[in-house]
Amino acid sequence: MALQDDPAPLRQALTACLRALDDGDHRAARHQADRARELAADQGALARANTLLLVGMVEQAEGDTEAAAGRYTAAAELAERHLSEPDGIQLFLHATRELAALYRFQGRYGRAEQILRDALAASESAEPAPEDLAALHNEFGMVGKYSGDFDQAATSYGIALTLVEAAVPVNQGDLADLYHNLGGLAHARGDYAAAEEPARRAVALREHARGPSHPEAAADRAALAPILLGLGRLEEAEALLRDALAVFERAYGTRHADYVIALGNLAAVTHRLGRHQAAETLYRQTLHTMEEELGPDHPDLAPVLANLADLRHALGATDDAHTLETRARAVLTASVRPDHPTLTILNR
Repeated sequence: MALQDDPAPLRQALTACLRALDDGDHRAARHQADRARELAADQGALARANTLLLVGMVEQAEGDTEAAAGRYTAAAELAERHLSEPDGIQLFLHATRELAALYRFQGRYGRAEQILRDALAASESAEPAPEDLAALHNEFGMVGKYSGDFDQAATSYGIALTLVEAAVPVNQGDLADLYHNLGGLAHARGDYAAAEEPARRAVALREHARGPSHPEAAADRAALAPILLGLGRLEEAEALLRDALAVFERAYGTRHADYVIALGNLAAVTHRLGRHQAAETLYRQTLHTMEEELGPDHPDLAPVLANLADLRHALGATDDAHTLETRARAVLTASVRPDHPTLTILNR
């Protein structure tokens, strides 16, 4: 987000809004965003684009994703007319990245990928800052990882990592993001041994930069846990997840995506530990919250459905297990590549 060339009162409102968003104070963020909209009304196109982008971020945090998508689109369209200006290309890439990330969160991976491809093509005629280009490639990598296009994800993460490591000074937060994602990609490929090192590096970088009690550090530890599950180190995985859940609950409550994903992973660890009744309770709690927050057909439900099906098979509830598998197969088939690992297992 470009702030340096905005008038001082507008810059102060935008900065205060960003700080409130980072703190999870949506009410204060909304107040500052509304103030910024008033201040930007008679400013130039880039000031208005900056404000539209921020308002979209507030609306997304409030749960109004449809309104947020409209703000991001409008911000990108305004900024695209000024790609030759440093603030113009920065705002354009930021707005398109937020829009793609929103669609990724909704499970609309094809739409997210097309937005990112268009943004990369448009940026070829401009001179984006390396960190802005790295962030776009990082988002491209995440879309590839979720859709099952792991080769594309690896390529995009590699480009982003090269750009971030070449910066002086290196942004430790961006570096932690990339190592977090590289660990996640190796985990998605089933290569748990390769996943552990980047995941642990992300934890170390983030805890150094933000402190161990910060929710972002907890998210890195929560991402390490399923890797340890794959390596059979169940007790360490369980401890990391319970710690992360406590941090997420204090920071976000129990309906936030980070909390719910960690809860599903705790269910998987509990399942592997042989505590079947407790695991089923956790799986169903995770599934219920995901259905309410994401809808019944979101691809993120598939791993939970598949794991719960495996548990029901173990308990002898074959019909219920088949129903869960059928549903998991359906939600994935609509969104991911045919060779996605979870879908491949379900189709066997």
